[in-house]
Amino acid sequence: MRAEFRQRKSNLFDQKSLPPIDGDEAKIHIPWSFRAFKPDLSRRLRKLYSPIRFHSAEFPSGMPLILTGKANRVVAPLVMDGENVTDATQDLFEMAAFTQVRKNLGPNVESLSVLGVFNDERQDNPSVKELPGEMIAAILSDMAEVREEFMPVSLVSAQSSWTLSTVDLMKIAGVKTYVAVDRHSYKAAEQYEAAGIETVNLTTAKLMVENLRKNLFLKENLKTVIAGVDFGNLALAKKLSEEEGFDLAIIRKHRIATLDGTPSKTVHELVYGDVRGKRVLLMDDMIGSGGTIFNTVDELLKNGAAEVIVCASQAVFAGKEYYAKLQEILKNDKVKLVMTSDTLPLERPTRGKDRSLPYILVPGGNGRLQKREVAMLEVDDFIAYIVGVMLLNPTADGVAKAMGEHVLELSDPYDLYYQITGKKVPRPVITHEYLEGGRHAPIEKVLADLKKPKPR
Repeated sequence: MRAEFRQRKSNLFDQKSLPPIDGDEAKIHIPWSFRAFKPDLSRRLRKLYSPIRFHSAEFPSGMPLILTGKANRVVAPLVMDGENVTDATQDLFEMAAFTQVRKNLGPNVESLSVLGVFNDERQDNPSVKELPGEMIAAILSDMAEVREEFMPVSLVSAQSSWTLSTVDLMKIAGVKTYVAVDRHSYKAAEQYEAAGIETVNLTTAKLMVENLRKNLFLKENLKTVIAGVDFGNLALAKKLSEEEGFDLAIIRKHRIATLDGTPSKTVHELVYGDVRGKRVLLMDDMIGSGGTIFNTVDELLKNGAAEVIVCASQAVFAGKEYYAKLQEILKNDKVKLVMTSDTLPLERPTRGKDRSLPYILVPGGNGRLQKREVAMLEVDDFIAYIVGVMLLNPTADGVAKAMGEHVLELSDPYDLYYQITGKKVPRPVITHEYLEGGRHAPIEKVLADLKKPKPR
């Protein structure tokens, strides 16, 4: 018997607790791409906070004419995914009008901050390709000493980093602080910091856990274990383990290279923790195709988990297969709930296609069929609260202090794994350049360094 999920009012934040905001001093700018994706929230933000003047027109020649008002600080919410990236990119570029220095006058806005409600940062670096097994064997045999934490890979040099391009746009716009909600990549956070843009990483996970408790999904009849779908979620799993009193389990998603020329395979492996006879709260930052979550649930159940609750904050719902894959997960009686949030809406009116919440029909009371569907946590209240906090605190440190338990400190997951377990796992190291035609060109300097003994 599954418990029923209903949205509960959160006790973790309170809009009314924010002090008054000086509407002349601090204003909001809601870009067109955000208004199109989140119209209800946009209207609410304009009622809560003072909007700054922003008028985009054209000269007779067709060149843009942008007129802006003045404020000491401005906060702009942003959604950037594959379906609105063209519009969001233009909006971000146009924000430079706020911070552009007018001769003898200075900028109209002294401090510009952006709230990334959703920003797809999966392309934080160019993709890597696995090397043929015989090349890996040759590299390993030629190394000065065995390095268990080492896995040689080939970088696709034709590809660029999308997040680095976004960082460049932020710099052009004059953004000083970037606050991200449930960001995917610790590498992207480092790229922002390296460019001089202060960052804060927030998570909706505490809201999800709170709702699970209020809906009685975390009853004490079973011990609860927290796990992420892969190393990328290890920082979040560790945080919730420490703060919520959950046991910790670690799933590693990796490719197993072969030495006989056959294709490698991706595996999901429980490498730390005991889930047998326990409830597993499985966390992910997003639901894409649903494949990773499906395979991770399967791995947990094979290792004896009594039940699984899936929480994935961003409803990307990529491709055509997500619906059927999530239906398969819902059919499993040991999966008690699949929950996401509406940071990324189901209605995507600009260049994309609307999504639907997957559901199945199951026997209910009185012989009637009832719907069992993916639950969606509404977080507009939380987003509105974050905007208020940012208007009151122009620095990253101020935002982090005010947001408290909702802050997620990101770090290298390989280092985190070592801190937790005392063990190392192979870390990808770029030793080759992947060229057109499927060729792997060696990077001689890297290979030469690997032939040297490690410093003691």
